[in-house]
Amino acid sequence: MSQVVRSPLSVDADAQRDEAFHLETEGIGVISEAKRHGRPRQLFFVWFAAVLTFTGVVTGQLFTALGLNVWESMLVALICSASFAVLGYASATGPKGGTVTLTISRAAFGARANRVPAFFSWLTAVGWESVTMVLTVWAFLSLAQYIGLPSSGVGPTVIALIITLVLTYTVPILGHATLVTVQRVLAFVLTICAVLVVIAIIPHVHWAYSTPVKDMAAAGPFPTFLLAASIGLASTFYGWVNFAADYSRYMPKSTPTRKIVGVTFAGGGIANFVMMTVGILLGTFVSGKAYAADPVMAIAKSVPAWAAIPFLIAVIVGDITANYLNAYSSGMSFLSMGIRIRRYWAVAVDGVICTLIGIYAIFFSSNFVTFFQNFLDIMIVFIGPWAVIFLLNHMMVKGNYNSDGLASDAKGSAYWFSSGTNWRAMGSYIIGVVATFFAANGALWASPLTKMWFGGADLTAFVAPIVTGIIFYLVSAGRRQSALSTPSKTEPTIG
Repeated sequence: MSQVVRSPLSVDADAQRDEAFHLETEGIGVISEAKRHGRPRQLFFVWFAAVLTFTGVVTGQLFTALGLNVWESMLVALICSASFAVLGYASATGPKGGTVTLTISRAAFGARANRVPAFFSWLTAVGWESVTMVLTVWAFLSLAQYIGLPSSGVGPTVIALIITLVLTYTVPILGHATLVTVQRVLAFVLTICAVLVVIAIIPHVHWAYSTPVKDMAAAGPFPTFLLAASIGLASTFYGWVNFAADYSRYMPKSTPTRKIVGVTFAGGGIANFVMMTVGILLGTFVSGKAYAADPVMAIAKSVPAWAAIPFLIAVIVGDITANYLNAYSSGMSFLSMGIRIRRYWAVAVDGVICTLIGIYAIFFSSNFVTFFQNFLDIMIVFIGPWAVIFLLNHMMVKGNYNSDGLASDAKGSAYWFSSGTNWRAMGSYIIGVVATFFAANGALWASPLTKMWFGGADLTAFVAPIVTGIIFYLVSAGRRQSALSTPSKTEPTIG
């Protein structure tokens, strides 16, 4: 058994506390079996509330903006919703490893090299936090306008930002149990608001909406379909996969994988299909120019007056619930980079950074939708290849992890490999990132290869798993070290 070097901020197993409305004491440590609790059904509300948000509406509207008709767009939404089954498989790593996603990732990449994907995970989580924060602020300002309060200028915007910050970060700072409890309650609020919005928009939908081929974002319907699918998967599976185990890690190790897959698929998949469909339908009659400038206000002015307030409440509550996960998990990725601070301070640091990014987007960015799309383009290049390596490694070791190795990044630990790096994984990752980069066709970067060979289709969501997966499997199958398949008898922790 390898010697475990604990951080000065380690939390002993007896001190691990995860109770609603109390400060969670654990960071990225391995949860003791004696402290395991919870059932898979809790994950339904975690994912349902996090996904039933305005982000899905923005993404759905992009499908029609790219040139797809209603039915083509809804097929993309269905594919994106089905991806939550794979997210469920990623969530099943939590009970097996007993810690957060980007710490379990050490088993694939090595104790030191894992800091690279942990950094990109943190960076993308911060991006999601910032995007969602801006949408929440806009929704507050729109709601203020509807009820007759000041809604324009620096003063009201700053007040809306402060309220957003308080509502967003209180729950993630308290921790896991508080988040799970609050998500369950807010899921019902979101459901009621979503039903009202759907009823309001149905009579206004242009079901025959279509775009001439010459005006499509890519060279024809199929390349445009692939482009939309890549954007959609970037905002669904690839947008959540680096958080997956963070909300299941307290569950007993014996929790069946099939149950976790089922509830994650149901919670996230249903919510995603509903919200993307709302965005698709709105895209048939909402002004594209107004939508690009301020999507929240554009929609609020396009629905009947009686539905505007429920819509704005849904945006506010939904984006806050999504940011609970973004803020909590970005803190976990921050710690997985090797930063030695308490979990709640990691969340606070993220909050400061996201506030600065949000201020830029609110006060200085002229086109928020372009900012959002650019962010998705960047994110999938780095998260996609990591995700397939993480999942393939979990499959190859059959969910058996060395707890001592996950708890330590010291030289000689179980997942030290060569100088702290599993070069098979890192080599596969680098090749996968390069291949995914040259398969992209987005607002920030359009690869000449996609235009020459694929009619302008964006293939990032497909190249990432195919290229990276084949290479990693070929170089790793049959070569696993014994530490990868030999779980430790003890479960030390590191804060």
